[in-house]
Amino acid sequence: MTSAATDGDKPYRVLILGAGFGGLYTAVYLSKYLGKHRPDVWVTVVDRRNYFLFTPMLHSVATGALEPRYVAHSIRKIFRKTRVHAHVGRIERIDLENRQVITAHRSLPYDDLVIGLGSETNFFGNLELERGAFTLKNLEDAARINNHIIRQFERAYWEESPEIKRGLLTFVVVGAGPTGVELAGEIYEYAHRELLRDFGRRITGDEIRVVLVEATGRILPSLPEKLSHEAIRRLESIGIEVLLSTRLESWDGTTIRLNSGATFLSGTLIWSAGVKTNPLVRELPLDKDSQGRIIVRSTLEAKTMDHVWVLGDNAHAIDPFEQKPYPPTAQTAVRQARVVAHNIAARLLRKPEKTFAHRHVGGFVSIGDNYALLSAKQFTLTGILGWFLWNLVYINKLPIIRYRLFSTFGLFLKVLFERATTEVDLCPEESFPESRKDRKKVG
Repeated sequence: MTSAATDGDKPYRVLILGAGFGGLYTAVYLSKYLGKHRPDVWVTVVDRRNYFLFTPMLHSVATGALEPRYVAHSIRKIFRKTRVHAHVGRIERIDLENRQVITAHRSLPYDDLVIGLGSETNFFGNLELERGAFTLKNLEDAARINNHIIRQFERAYWEESPEIKRGLLTFVVVGAGPTGVELAGEIYEYAHRELLRDFGRRITGDEIRVVLVEATGRILPSLPEKLSHEAIRRLESIGIEVLLSTRLESWDGTTIRLNSGATFLSGTLIWSAGVKTNPLVRELPLDKDSQGRIIVRSTLEAKTMDHVWVLGDNAHAIDPFEQKPYPPTAQTAVRQARVVAHNIAARLLRKPEKTFAHRHVGGFVSIGDNYALLSAKQFTLTGILGWFLWNLVYINKLPIIRYRLFSTFGLFLKVLFERATTEVDLCPEESFPESRKDRKKVG
């Protein structure tokens, strides 16, 4: 299908910023809704990477359960049979006044702009943590965590001091939302079921410690309270320490200090305690909430500017049923993408627009190997069946069948075979947190 305008005609340009769940699905749906109508409409997706990252399974990459390419899918392959173009480049500035977006390569004009740039980790002004802690937002982060865990075992293998050895093998995750809970579970399984096999001659299971720290009195606040309690029971039953109503005061790369006054050695801290909207979004002269998200109308168009559509982590959209903002989840972004695509197509084809309103149907969270919690309205499910449905639902969200097969194959390997315990050098040595700051190391 051609996307080019006829000679002499000016194309109508729809520019979509971000190839995450919101941006990618907006492009896919828009191409579908336009069909063969309006061949003069150019749809372009801009992202600094050439792939769609399937973030719900990123923790599996960080712990050797899935290979990186099982969760990173080429956007050009996804858009191959659509009218959508891909522009790979870093966005430097969004110029709303002149209706253009400036990237590292060129300026891209637009008639309709869709903003789905996602979020970044919020360290709440703690520069020490920002420089040193690990995060889990992209493939590089997953590779760093995986490599670091393996290297901690390598260092501990020959360490003679029991105290330092235990510090090397203590892994702390701060923030007990879905990312933190899933990652803590995966780290425990990775350490005990795989790495212990490789290093078991000089390391015992009793020396490995995984700690989950949560500042509030509850984990997984997006799930029903019953499942939050079940998640704690599961975490503690497999050996993970859960510290509720506990804040991290400091970490210098060696020692964890908590607000309770407790201190202990740890060479690993992974921060998943908060996000904030993309800095490019925070700078835009549009009405925003206290978190920097753009306030939108019920159609998901910016409240104070026409032809600017916002979704996902960047949108402050009110749930009419709960009278509070929608949570920044993949489920919300995909549903919003359908409405944004429909409304842009409807305006071009002179059809009625839709408003965005849906009830949050629940959520999933996996905890270690072959175990997950599922909540859907009044229905709850735990255990291996929940884990199976967790994978089925997420894999079904992948945009093309080929990638669904890749991910299914990867999970099949995860169940039947051992995880990989090989370092994956997706990033140079100097990009590791421990190389970016000169500080005393554990061991």
